[in-house]
Amino acid sequence: MGYTFKWDDIEKICRKLGMQRQGKTAVWKGLGPDGIKRTCIIHAKHKGNVGSSLVQKIATKELGFTSVEEMYRFLNG
Repeated sequence: MGYTFKWDDIEKICRKLGMQRQGKTAVWKGLGPDGIKRTCIIHAKHKGNVGSSLVQKIATKELGFTSVEEMYRFLNG
């Protein structure tokens, strides 16, 4: 099943994970409720959906989810 994310959705996920924007940069950093340190780059000025391969990278490598589905459930849960 395909999941669709906008940059605003990624930003909401970062906020829910306790991350904060670093100054006026596109970098978000923080410690999640599970104690894992996370860093994510958000290109919030872009309109439209985030590409599926980039969503996969953000979910697994930057935010520490096991899958895109888990990130989708976290956003909508």
